[in-house]
Amino acid sequence: MGITAPTTAATTYPLNRKEYGIHSVSAYNRTTGIPYGELAIVGDCSLSFAASSVDLRGGSSLYPRATEVTEIDSSVSCNVRSFPDWIMELWMAGSTTTTSAAATSGTISALSNVVGSSAYVATTGVATVELASGGIADLKTNYYRVEVASATTVDVYTASDFQFNRGTNLYFDSDVNKITTSALTVTTSGAATAIPGTGLQLTGGSAAIAMTVGDVFEFKVSPPHTGIADIDIGVPGNTFAEHGLWLFGKERGSGEKVSIECYKAQCVSGLTYNMSMSDFASTDATIKLLLDTSKQKVATVRFISEP
Repeated sequence: MGITAPTTAATTYPLNRKEYGIHSVSAYNRTTGIPYGELAIVGDCSLSFAASSVDLRGGSSLYPRATEVTEIDSSVSCNVRSFPDWIMELWMAGSTTTTSAAATSGTISALSNVVGSSAYVATTGVATVELASGGIADLKTNYYRVEVASATTVDVYTASDFQFNRGTNLYFDSDVNKITTSALTVTTSGAATAIPGTGLQLTGGSAAIAMTVGDVFEFKVSPPHTGIADIDIGVPGNTFAEHGLWLFGKERGSGEKVSIECYKAQCVSGLTYNMSMSDFASTDATIKLLLDTSKQKVATVRFISEP
């Protein structure tokens, strides 16, 4: 018995469907339907509907007499090759804070005391760290620590020699990442003291400077930029949120196209953020596909052909 070819051209579709490649993966909010965003730089991506079964065995037969599927483990495996905010939020349970572009001035974060409370204080310590006049070219992306060396002086440290050759060259003065050759004097009434080679200056408080030796404050610096995203990982109470997924295959030269909608998805693998030597970061994620009881289905695969 053969298969009768359709007579209506509008319903014809090739029986030999040929999937080729991956174009993108996108996620959307299941409550509002609005997309979170698109993952356009993506490696291999696959859907799995792996089934488990139980067999009826007995007697002398080496073969099962009957079998039944007991459960299906539905999931998407995705090779992530870029890390937009929504990936970090949905697939790593992160919280994102963004800083608007500062294309001409850069960004100096708020100051925060790390040890004690006398190093950063508006009256008797360092009141502010600001961009020095003409200092744009010398700003260097880094994490800074400022430690009190005496009641009126401080030493400055950085996390790395990253961007030390941006603008005026900067060098470590010690094996513990100190960048000041001699301690900097903090003076009263907001007088500025330059942090050499950084494009930064610190200003003293409004009263007589009287800091406690060993107290430390911190801040971060970014040169002119088009935006910053700070993503906090491991925040108590953050969860791996359920979401919807759209997957698009590449369009073939024949005009064949495939797209898949997964109605209720949840990442169960988390992410590994690889910082490889001389290579781009990539990692694999596993997203469980759950039954959407309101739609009574897990996913829909859509094939389209062009005339």
